[in-house]
Amino acid sequence: MKNWIKTIAASAAACLLFAACGSGDQEITVDIDALAGALNTGIAYEDPLEKLDDGMVGMLYAVDGLVTGSVVYMGSGATAEEIAVFACNDANTAKNEVRPIVEEHVEDQIESFRDYVPGEVTKLEQAVIRQAGSYVVLSVSNDPDAANSILDEYLK
Repeated sequence: MKNWIKTIAASAAACLLFAACGSGDQEITVDIDALAGALNTGIAYEDPLEKLDDGMVGMLYAVDGLVTGSVVYMGSGATAEEIAVFACNDANTAKNEVRPIVEEHVEDQIESFRDYVPGEVTKLEQAVIRQAGSYVVLSVSNDPDAANSILDEYLK
């Protein structure tokens, strides 16, 4: 009888361990400057991208109070190319507040570029938006596969 109880207890512990490993809520740590830099140098852009100061980031994204840090690169405006990396207060904020803000920004850009530079809409429609742990990342370029490859390296 004691062996049977030990077997059930061990099985239950193993189930809990495997469930925890696959939960997807595991916290990661990302150097947001390095990630944004890797996206900037690892993808060929039509327009040179420049890092925006915090004031400009605040004008583009209403994330004040939701993030602990951000790095945003944009071009001259002739293209829709953009990189945005946000370190959010927590994973819940990243998923439920910051990611929707980023998604809305992309939708707004699609509407703006549709009449201004219609050729850029494809880039925006293929924008890579990823959330992992407390981080949200946007990459708008001609090479979403390269962006995903870089993100796979940083968001593990």
